[in-house]
Amino acid sequence: MATSTSGSSSQSRYSLKPVTVPLPIDSLVVQVESPVDFSSLKRNKVDMNALISAQKMAGYFQMLNGPTYVNMVKEFWIRAEVFDVDSAKAQEREAVSRNPSLRGKTRKEMGLEPFHGLEIRSAVIGIPVSITEGVIAQACMMPLEGRFQWNVTSKDAMLDSFVNLLLRGNPATKLAEMDIEHRVLLKIMNERFF
Repeated sequence: MATSTSGSSSQSRYSLKPVTVPLPIDSLVVQVESPVDFSSLKRNKVDMNALISAQKMAGYFQMLNGPTYVNMVKEFWIRAEVFDVDSAKAQEREAVSRNPSLRGKTRKEMGLEPFHGLEIRSAVIGIPVSITEGVIAQACMMPLEGRFQWNVTSKDAMLDSFVNLLLRGNPATKLAEMDIEHRVLLKIMNERFF
């Protein structure tokens, strides 16, 4: 790891990360997002603006209009690694195995970066880059809040409310039978989120 100083007293860290994805960089395909044209939808009698505003997602859709730096994205992903609780504990164990006097010390006292939760770490042109939920929320210009449910069962109350709203109370409803607004929303979700 090398450090560099500019004219001020600030220092930047550079990191040489190994390739973690054993693929030729040219074989990676970056899916460049395209914006949703809400004006066109509105002209065709599908006004999604109120829904998008209520969900505080206007910033996300504005971000989709921005540029995509394909080569930087590829460089990021071929060097990416997931850093989670298990990785943090393994890092601490390794530090203690190198220096047993660190046993019982905090990460800071061990000389390790603080662990703030799940992140994807990589480096682009030698500059360390980390993606967290907070970074994604900030990039989308959205608050870091909301709810995501894992392993929803057929008895879940939230699922009942979705069935009642989207499928008019009939779980056997076909996509073509849904309201146009809900079909468009499903298409946006599938193509822009999932």
